[in-house]
Amino acid sequence: MAITHREENFVVIELGSHTTKATIDTTDINRLPTAVIRTRAGILKQDISAIPFSSDPVPAAKQNGVHVNGVSDMGEAPEASVKAEEENKEGLNSSDELNGNDPNYIFGSALEAAEDDSVSQTVDIICKGFVSDWDVMSAFLRHVITKELGVRISSNVSPILFSVPPLWPKTDLECLAQIAFEDLNAPSILIVEQPLLALYGNNAATGLVVDFGHTATTVTAILDSVIQCSCIAQSNIAGAAVTDRLHKLLQHDAALCAEFGDGGVPVEFAVALKESGLCKIQLLPVGDDCDSDRDNGSVAQPELLFRGGKYKVRADLLDQAARILIAPDDGNSVGVAGLMKQAVLGCETEKRAGLWESIHVVGGSSQFGGLKDGLQMELERTVLPSSNIYANSQTREIKFGSLPDYFSGWRGRDYLAGFLGACIVAKIALNDSKHNISRSEYNDSGPSVVHTKSF
Repeated sequence: MAITHREENFVVIELGSHTTKATIDTTDINRLPTAVIRTRAGILKQDISAIPFSSDPVPAAKQNGVHVNGVSDMGEAPEASVKAEEENKEGLNSSDELNGNDPNYIFGSALEAAEDDSVSQTVDIICKGFVSDWDVMSAFLRHVITKELGVRISSNVSPILFSVPPLWPKTDLECLAQIAFEDLNAPSILIVEQPLLALYGNNAATGLVVDFGHTATTVTAILDSVIQCSCIAQSNIAGAAVTDRLHKLLQHDAALCAEFGDGGVPVEFAVALKESGLCKIQLLPVGDDCDSDRDNGSVAQPELLFRGGKYKVRADLLDQAARILIAPDDGNSVGVAGLMKQAVLGCETEKRAGLWESIHVVGGSSQFGGLKDGLQMELERTVLPSSNIYANSQTREIKFGSLPDYFSGWRGRDYLAGFLGACIVAKIALNDSKHNISRSEYNDSGPSVVHTKSF
């Protein structure tokens, strides 16, 4: 008989290369993520020599064949190890587990507040869509579950839905399942790809999902709720590339460099400028006359408050930096329109028009003003036929999907469609044995059971 879990205990975790979003309690679907944390770890200096760094998909949280939470390699929980665990807990501070403290790593606000002499290095846990170190990921997820969501691992009754990038190999999915059951003590889990969840969030089953991330831009074609694995295109031109481009442009602005002094424009200023909302794509050309207008004082320049000072920035620089998401300026990289065409051309001919009429732009780096309009102009120029005489398979219109109006709490946040879709699927599937993976199934089959079920 399947165990029924309370919906207020449902946990949703969306793993991203820049930020990880999480929430507990999906009873109110209009509630935004309760935790947004940078997907980065700080390695403490005093323990650096004891930290094993490996890409081995098996987490290093096991000792002598028995996991620290009492689950053996075969998924069993011997009475002796359970008893020993309970005896050990008596000598521990009960708040340690709830706080998710790890002697080797720090995360979130603690990492931001840490002094330089206490952290030996910082590690991006997910880079270009893939996990760089599974030991760090295990510690990070323990932090999210305990510190950010307040779940006790020893008495965890919260089923977890993981939202993951679409290109993860089977070994990575198995490793995530192993961490969930053995490190987080989850009663059941469900792993779903982010593009599919973004489509569900926008109330669609077929479409082209364009995810502008931090280190990668990924385009995924989905037909009738099935990801076309051979029709996924990816580029490294993403949010981090915008930061690098903006910083280089600012370094060539003599007036701005003079304001900062000999050190030039710091990269932190470029990051703050990018995240301020001032960095946007201008639909009308921004050319040399911007400089003359600035000299005449007739045009108000964007202004940013940074470290107690106000700095004015040329609007054309902000446009050039954000525009590389649509049209890279290096001549070697493929623009997002090219990625979309690659993904669509991999599908059957009669399905292509439907994909162009259902485009879904998501991801943190999709928040640049004018991005969607600029992308539509580029697609209309390069995809739509110049003739008014159409063949049956030709694209006649470019359409973008958006969040339904009845999700009032998410209005104006189309970039979060994937997380909304994850919350919707969690409500439906986390109590459905046809979709979720229970602890007993994991104990019987091991991590490979993750490939037997999906939504």
